[in-house]
Amino acid sequence: MEINLLKQQVETATGISLKESKMDTREWDRLWPKAEADLSAPLRVNGKFMWLCNRNSASSIVQVLAADEDSLTETEAKLIGLLLAGTRESLKSHSPKRDDESRSTELGIWIEECLDRGDLNTEVPDTMALKSRLQTPMLPLLVSWENRGGQGVSFSKLYKLLRSYFGGDFLLIPIKEDWLILVSEALLTDLREESEEGADNERDLLGALCQGLYELISNEWVGGGCHLAVHELISSDHTIAKAALALRETLRIGHLFDVTEHIHLPWELQLERLISSISPEDRERFINEAGGHQGIFADEEMRMTLETFFQMDCNVSETAKRLYIHRNTLMYRIEKIKQETGLDVRSFRDAVLINLELLLYKVTKRI
Repeated sequence: MEINLLKQQVETATGISLKESKMDTREWDRLWPKAEADLSAPLRVNGKFMWLCNRNSASSIVQVLAADEDSLTETEAKLIGLLLAGTRESLKSHSPKRDDESRSTELGIWIEECLDRGDLNTEVPDTMALKSRLQTPMLPLLVSWENRGGQGVSFSKLYKLLRSYFGGDFLLIPIKEDWLILVSEALLTDLREESEEGADNERDLLGALCQGLYELISNEWVGGGCHLAVHELISSDHTIAKAALALRETLRIGHLFDVTEHIHLPWELQLERLISSISPEDRERFINEAGGHQGIFADEEMRMTLETFFQMDCNVSETAKRLYIHRNTLMYRIEKIKQETGLDVRSFRDAVLINLELLLYKVTKRI
């Protein structure tokens, strides 16, 4: 339930200005233990009347509305309490769909608090309504927007869009500016194919699933800068916070090493993850010892040539096709790289060194 809507309803009815505030749950219970039993009762403290507006079991704070004590009488304070209670119940009864959103928000707050504490292996509390839906294997995905591009995204609109795509059991959980999506493993059954290369094949299928989802979301919110990451299946609720952290890390690393990419798959970022874990000092030392070939990497055409060459598994013909250039043009660039660096990217050892330098360049140029 939005506190702004509740505040607006009561101010309109009474003509009295109220202020939003927050209080630690333990402090509220200490000052007014009866608040749990009588949600309409005001709390009088430090020259103010306070009314409990929203209490979330997943959070350590309560939301309250407050007014100066000298601006209204005791009777008026009690009246406001009754109006708040009545308005709260009215909003609930007229917005049954908001229950799904409030339950998801509750879980999202709990996950965020786990991340803040570094507590990544805690089971979801039994008091949370969504706990029962987290007991089967689920595929986690994370959707994020850069530069606040997703401000216009609402729970109901995104949920409806995802429903049209998945068509089955899934959860949508807001975590600050990000959206965690948990897709039931049952929905992935049709995507799987039994083969000797089942694991690799499933990665391809998950990549295709992410591509379709990204296109759907980006078409709905054009120019929003949407980014999407996927994680391996989680089998129980005590790994949900750990999965959320891993997804955020995948987004961070993916965006760091390739600002043009919007879909970030963890199995394609293993080397990038290793590079990002190296200290800035060790990165600089490696670059200097390797000869410092930043001139090649600073040239956008040469850098793109190298990136494409490595993406195409060092295949000259496929790289030329991808770059829409003649094979001889590509060979000329490869020879130029060899002349300036002393390394031939057609050699496995030299290709590894150049690729490492390229990845380090992407990180160090942003330090």
